[in-house]
Amino acid sequence: MKKLFVLFTIFTLFSCGTDRGAGGLSELSVDKKEIASSEKMTTPSADFNPDQNSYKKGEILVKFRPGLPRSRAVRTRQALGGLLMRTFTRMPDLEHIKLPEGTSVPDAIRAYLDDPDVEYAEPNYIRNSSMTIPNDPLFPQQWSLRNTAVIGADIGITGAWDVHTGNGTAVIAVLDTGMDYDHPDLVDNIWINTDEVPGNNIDDDGNGFVDDWRGWDFVRCAQFNPDGICISPKLQDNDPMDDNGHGTHVSGIAGAVGNNNIGIAGINWKIQLMPLKILNADGAGTVADEIEAVQYAVSKNVQIINMSFSGTLFSRAELDAIDFARSAGVLVISAAANGGADSIGDNNDLMPRYPANYNLNNIISVAATNSNDEIAPFSNFGPSSVHVAAPGVFILSTSPFSLNPSGYTSLTGTSMSVAHVSGLAGLLTSFYPDFTFSQIRGMVLRYVDVLMSLQGLVITNGRINAEKALSSLQAPSDLTAALQDSNALISSQAVNGINISWRDNATGEDGYAVDRKTEGDPYVRIATIAADSREYSDNTVFDGNRYMFRVKTFSLLPNPPDAQNIIAESSAVETSVTVPLNPPTGLLATPVSDTQINLAWIDNSFAEESYNVERAGPEGVFQEIATTGIDSTTFSDAGLAQETQYQYRVRAFNAQTGHSMYSNEAAAITLSSPERTDSGSGGGGGCSVSRDRNMKNAPFGLVSISVFLLITISALRRRP
Repeated sequence: MKKLFVLFTIFTLFSCGTDRGAGGLSELSVDKKEIASSEKMTTPSADFNPDQNSYKKGEILVKFRPGLPRSRAVRTRQALGGLLMRTFTRMPDLEHIKLPEGTSVPDAIRAYLDDPDVEYAEPNYIRNSSMTIPNDPLFPQQWSLRNTAVIGADIGITGAWDVHTGNGTAVIAVLDTGMDYDHPDLVDNIWINTDEVPGNNIDDDGNGFVDDWRGWDFVRCAQFNPDGICISPKLQDNDPMDDNGHGTHVSGIAGAVGNNNIGIAGINWKIQLMPLKILNADGAGTVADEIEAVQYAVSKNVQIINMSFSGTLFSRAELDAIDFARSAGVLVISAAANGGADSIGDNNDLMPRYPANYNLNNIISVAATNSNDEIAPFSNFGPSSVHVAAPGVFILSTSPFSLNPSGYTSLTGTSMSVAHVSGLAGLLTSFYPDFTFSQIRGMVLRYVDVLMSLQGLVITNGRINAEKALSSLQAPSDLTAALQDSNALISSQAVNGINISWRDNATGEDGYAVDRKTEGDPYVRIATIAADSREYSDNTVFDGNRYMFRVKTFSLLPNPPDAQNIIAESSAVETSVTVPLNPPTGLLATPVSDTQINLAWIDNSFAEESYNVERAGPEGVFQEIATTGIDSTTFSDAGLAQETQYQYRVRAFNAQTGHSMYSNEAAAITLSSPERTDSGSGGGGGCSVSRDRNMKNAPFGLVSISVFLLITISALRRRP
């Protein structure tokens, strides 16, 4: 019995051992992490000790090894408690990581460097650069734009200029005393009517105004007496030159050419200023002239009207004109006005000033602040009627050379405050070109510097801040999308999912909106996530589809007098990713006759249009032999040669994503006669010779069995 047991063991080793044959080395495994660890880059960040002010606390930069599955990077980050802040399009293995509370930068770097998947880790070093300061020689005197005496008591425009300085697409109609359109600091920003030929005495654009190529003078009375009687009537004309100085001063605040090495800088370095003269040399004008100017501005598609004037009496006609502008999508910036004869500001809630007090949601009513961020003593206010404040005391700006040889002067008043807000609205309009007037208005009103000195005096309790407003809803960038685990392509359910990540550029968003679509379909919102988010995992995707994603920032913005907020969304950043078809699995090949082999597999795909069946004969070359339909799981291969081994593989297909990966390979030998039922399979157990896909060791196995049988017979014959 012992001999028989030994012989049976030898037989088992011979017959089953041949299944490995030359491929036996494939069973040896090498720990890739050990290799990675032995090759880790030497980096000084492991024991760095720089000045702690040289890097940003709570963040690091980590570079994973090229080609590392994203899931491994995610696991590493999660294990160490890190939060992905952004990835980089051209450096896909580099991650910007936020550290958990209480974790120091040096400790985090050492922890990441202990992971063999990490190539290097280092602090997020701080690089210092100057804010955007124009070369205009009088800029240091423009305290409202950069207050060096009381830091922060300005509109934060230099930070806004780091992002955007204006591009000339926004148009501000200045309804005032006219404008010095030849002023060297304004001339390049004067609006030009391109539909009109200058000086040909023809109304080329057919709007009823001849040669209105750079605005219009709507004034019909050059002078009123104290009783309001016009003692010097005049005709309207095409020359809106400023004969007072007020309109030119307002225009320079909003849009003097910046960084031109001349004079001052406007809030917009590049903008279009439309001169519409409605006030005479004394600074007086009529509502009728104003209405005509509003109609003109609307007809020329301006986005903003600057109204640095006021009156104490309600005018239904004026209200209707501004409401007409509202219906055309035009924002109106109006002065809360200066106080009465006592030079003390009044409460507009109790003593209305118009047009600022009209209860329309396209008006921004503006009070004035001084260089100490206090409301100016002369400025009117109104906790329910005045929206916001802006600088209005000793504001340096442009002046007509005909009135002031220097070309510049300082003025005080809420008129100057209005120009600051108009300038900001223009900057926002050119940076967010798809935003409505309500959204631009809401950004101006929401993103302010809230000041104790303004509490209870204006609706927002704040003074405008250009940097906050401009950067609040910057669109995300560097959007990428990738399968959650690019190695895990075989699944009987929906694929693992898609990870998308982006760079968060916004500073004041309420959250991010994630939209998705497939080819030929509209975008559908699939998620809204918290502010400061930088990634999202979509686990509701299926194989065999190309998915397109877009991501936007969004915020809820005030819209007084309406109590309900309005939504503003940034422009979108888009990307796409293709989810391959899930391949079939569990392929079995079963011979049923000397000429036929039946195939069966598991259908894992949700989107295949067909399955392609491939076969290899004794020569070992695969060729496609059949295409089966949707959801098919079987195929019968007939007309084969008897006692011949065939190998098979199957893959899914659809027109959108192409072929899936192949299934496992399965082999079988056709029968020699109808009575024979031997079969093979791709993945069956036991010691079947057909287990080896290439059958390279079949001859060796057969010889081994033959030798064993001869030895056994010889031994049995020798037994007594």
